Amino acid sequence: MVVETRRRRAGATRTSVQTATALLLVFLLQAHGTQAVTDAMLKIACSDMTPRHPGYRPENVKDTPCPYRLIVDPSTPVVPGNLVNLTLTSVGTTMPFKGFMVQARDANGRTIGTFLPECRNARKHHMITCSNGEEPYNAVVQSNNKYKLKDTFTWIAPLSLKGSFRFKFTVVLNFEHFWTNQETEDIPVAELSQEEFELKNSFNHEYYIYNLYIKNCFV
Repeated sequence: MVVETRRRRAGATRTSVQTATALLLVFLLQAHGTQAVTDAMLKIACSDMTPRHPGYRPENVKDTPCPYRLIVDPSTPVVPGNLVNLTLTSVGTTMPFKGFMVQARDANGRTIGTFLPECRNARKHHMITCSNGEEPYNAVVQSNNKYKLKDTFTWIAPLSLKGSFRFKFTVVLNFEHFWTNQETEDIPVAELSQEEFELKNSFNHEYYIYNLYIKNCFV
């Protein structure tokens, strides 16, 4: 019995290591691409979500309406631990954009949740980790400086999420024209039962995210 128990523990440890390694490999592969700016430069804007474009101010400061919107599905209510699909697109026009940053923020302004890697081979975006949040890969940004008409993302709501939250986004048309700190309406959060919370919380976090990625892309 002792030998069998040790074997099971060893097998579980190997599985956990293999899962974490596979997840890290997926994230590294998705992050590779021709980037318009470096991740270090993008992370400078994590808190205020404002590009560093010397000599130019955001269009929203000049009262120019933002021609882009972020569509949230499902919009209400969001279940902690579940996937949320987002689409960044123009409003009633076909105005493209080059760059963007999208985050979810709680009522205290902290960046929350985790974005999943893309399923497609042609990478339009990748994840970065902003220090004003606790979860890894809590922001999504462009992977190149090509014009895009829209882009879609998948976000995981944290298990600890309660009350309501908002998505914030910044969109760059070009170096001279960009809109910062745009927001969705408040998005209510569904309350998990204790049984549901314990079930979702019983999984290794990396294993849980990796399986959500597999389910989202390949099932």
